[in-house]
Amino acid sequence: MLAFEIFMHSIKMVLRNLKQAIQITLIPALIGFLVIVAFSLLFGISFEDISTEPNGLPDAASPGAVTAFLFCVLASLFAIMVWIIVSWHRFVLLEEYPAGFLPAFRSDRMLAYIGRMVMLALLGVVILIPAMLVIGFLTQASAAIGILAWLLVIVGLSVAFYRVSPIMPAAAIGEPLKLLDAWRATDGANGTIMALVVLLVLFQMVLQLLFAALLIIPVIGALVVVFASMLIVPLINVSILTTFYGVFIEKRALS
Repeated sequence: MLAFEIFMHSIKMVLRNLKQAIQITLIPALIGFLVIVAFSLLFGISFEDISTEPNGLPDAASPGAVTAFLFCVLASLFAIMVWIIVSWHRFVLLEEYPAGFLPAFRSDRMLAYIGRMVMLALLGVVILIPAMLVIGFLTQASAAIGILAWLLVIVGLSVAFYRVSPIMPAAAIGEPLKLLDAWRATDGANGTIMALVVLLVLFQMVLQLLFAALLIIPVIGALVVVFASMLIVPLINVSILTTFYGVFIEKRALS
């Protein structure tokens, strides 16, 4: 079953390259933490006050300052996330090993990657708006039909995303792969994608149960959960996109 092979290959990809995964993610993650601290000082945001004030905001901070703080933090963390993702794609597909604990900051590839993400997001919105209108009419007739329609839309968008997802790793490594070419290359993969989505949902459910059990263990359990949720799991999801590119575009065999 190709879906299961892609899923397992993506997990093994991270686990057998754990050293490189740490090299690619550790320093950017620390930079992200420092960015949050720096912006909190710049905008006068106290996390202690935010957690204790009844209205959720510190007395000294205006709503405008909090909004600016959140925007700057989210934008910075998004850029760091793309930095990590692009570095991982390039490591797997081009064998571009990180030098030390600071992955190469390839701004051109990062901007290309962000451009592909924005394009896919806009396409999703264009599809979703008319779908929501139709679902609204169906829900008025029957709630059950409305729920079923929502599920069909979610499945359809998931399939469409993975069908064109190879353009994202292609952007990371500098290959000029067009949207239509990616769609054609993944022709016949609808069943594989739906099975893969089911596997990912089941995987997330198992992880939640496992994390809940680990959190019972003092200190060590929490550290394991933080390490897995911030490093292992995100890279597995990225590796699935990488594997998709390798299988359907480069025609690599899964080992």
